[in-house]
Amino acid sequence: MSEVIAWVLAVAGLAAAGVAGWKWYHLQQQAAAYASTCASLKLSLTRSEQLRDGLLKVIDDAVLVLDERQSVVLANEKAAELSGSDPMGKLLSETLRHPELEMLSQDARIVGGGEGVERRIEYGHLILNARAVVVQNDDRSLEILTLRDVTEFQRLERARREMVSNISHELSTPITTIGLLADTLYESAVKEKPKRVRKMTADIRREVDTLTQLVQEMRDLALIESGQMPVRLTPCDLMEIVQGTVDQLLPLVENKQQAITVDVPENICVLADDLQIRRALKNIIHNAVKFTPELGQIEVRATTSADEAIIMVKDSGPGIPSEDLPRLFERFFQVDRARSTGTGLGLAIVRHIVLAHGGRTWAESAPGEGATFFVSLALSEG
Repeated sequence: MSEVIAWVLAVAGLAAAGVAGWKWYHLQQQAAAYASTCASLKLSLTRSEQLRDGLLKVIDDAVLVLDERQSVVLANEKAAELSGSDPMGKLLSETLRHPELEMLSQDARIVGGGEGVERRIEYGHLILNARAVVVQNDDRSLEILTLRDVTEFQRLERARREMVSNISHELSTPITTIGLLADTLYESAVKEKPKRVRKMTADIRREVDTLTQLVQEMRDLALIESGQMPVRLTPCDLMEIVQGTVDQLLPLVENKQQAITVDVPENICVLADDLQIRRALKNIIHNAVKFTPELGQIEVRATTSADEAIIMVKDSGPGIPSEDLPRLFERFFQVDRARSTGTGLGLAIVRHIVLAHGGRTWAESAPGEGATFFVSLALSEG
């Protein structure tokens, strides 16, 4: 009996040893697999960090990543150069001491949703284009602050505006003189009635008028772009603006025996600078009259959506090639320079005026089917 018990115990011991050995082997396999996974994750993490560091180095902007406490958790070399020290672990207020940056950061957190807030600020002798965006990272939010140095760009832009202003000033005197001479010559020609002299003086007068318009539009465009021609938005009756603009151009319309129709619903109130928006619409409608042939049709209509009014000016002219549509509102761009008598600045002025209103402007056309220009303006509750 004792032998049987001993044999059973021996078998049980061997079985237990086998099970223990199998478990040990299995644990070893799991440990090896876990070690391999860890090594793979570590390699992947290392590569991600290298890619991140590489991207931060090649970016010209200063980049700072902030946590909820406004503490810097990540920054590139440009940010360190801008702050004058290593910003890691410091608060934003300690790194870049500027109240507008702190306000920008607070506004970005209020906006949230990855929308971002952008502002141009003066930081010492530099002009920075600052942008802050809040993003969600797992269970916490991080703020990404980018700072772009636009000092040189601003200097060049200012130099360009000054150049335009100087050119406009220098051209004004000779243009005025030529105009007076042409008028004097024309009066003399009328008395003596030599046809050739009259034609020459009329050509001089026409060219002077073109130069005068060019100088004025260059000056106005420079003022608009520099913010020296402010837009004062007030509630305005859209029907009065459109009809008043059309009435100014009726002599030109009648001279070409064209038909112009105005379809603007009553009681549409928009936020606009009355004088500036009339000027923009006048440029568009004048173009429609100019490019529509005699006996042609011009339509001026307006519709409304939830928060904006859209003004449409449609002509029956030759139309605009599709490849030219994206460039229509560029300075000095003309679809057909050989046939155009304008300065190429009218639509650029329209674009800047409408943008200053917070609106949009665009055009649709097909060759031979006329062109349609659109302007959107915000509706007013008043």
